[in-house]
Amino acid sequence: QMAEEEASASSHKELNERHEASLAKEQQLAEQLKEIEAKLSEATTLKDEMNSELGTHKAASLQKQEEQTKVCDDLQNKIKTLEANQMAEEEASASSHKELNERHEASLAKEQQL
Repeated sequence: QMAEEEASASSHKELNERHEASLAKEQQLAEQLKEIEAKLSEATTLKDEMNSELGTHKAASLQKQEEQTKVCDDLQNKIKTLEANQMAEEEASASSHKELNERHEASLAKEQQL
């Protein structure tokens, strides 16, 4: 009986030691899980901040592109206006030259007649 009690006590002691080791391991894993969750939260926050900055950068880039497009369109319109004005001036000048030539010819004809 004493031998059985000693064996039982030894068995209980061994089970208690295993249980304590298991609890210690569980506590360690719980702490590691908390650390991992904290790092994940930090990484998620950083990712959100970076996405926000990227969105801001994209919006600014798009606005700048739109502004540059507007400047280019304005310049193209000015060039077209200048070209149209130049053509109109050339046509007016050609018409004026033609009229002057006709007057000159009429004057020469009149002079010839006289």
